[in-house]
Amino acid sequence: MIKNSAQLSSLPRNLRGRSIHLNVIPTVCNLKNMLEKLIELKGNDSLLKPWEKRSYKAYQIEKIKLAIMFAPTKETRVQLIKQHILNGDPNDFGPSCIDIYLVAYVAENYKPGKQAFFNYVLKNGITDKQNSAQAIWQVGKGDGTYLGVLNEDGSVKDWSFFGKWIRGSVE
Repeated sequence: MIKNSAQLSSLPRNLRGRSIHLNVIPTVCNLKNMLEKLIELKGNDSLLKPWEKRSYKAYQIEKIKLAIMFAPTKETRVQLIKQHILNGDPNDFGPSCIDIYLVAYVAENYKPGKQAFFNYVLKNGITDKQNSAQAIWQVGKGDGTYLGVLNEDGSVKDWSFFGKWIRGSVE
């Protein structure tokens, strides 16, 4: 997607006061799986597995759980979560949410793709383990594609969303 002049020229390394290099913790659960499980459990988040709870907490789903539970479609849930992310302070969200931004940052400022991402996180001390780099990539890229904001290679698909996320405006 070509960025127009009203859009960003690149993604900053700091997301509204939050370093994208700190609190990047690898996890094994993605947003899609956690939401499906939460709905299956009729909203009883106490029955989520520990790895699902990490995703639940990272996205602060508790704040929008009722809306999520009553959303008629997956698309409605996705829109609710995107709006929730835009309305929130990046410092309040956990690593899974910030993984999306980190994947986009590397793709747009360096090179898209898994290998470029691995090189970046290893070189910048975000992790020193291939398995951890894989987990961060998998969650960031997976959650970003699920929300429709990233392409499969990790590059930005929805520049409007990222612009609002960076500026802190929900317009």
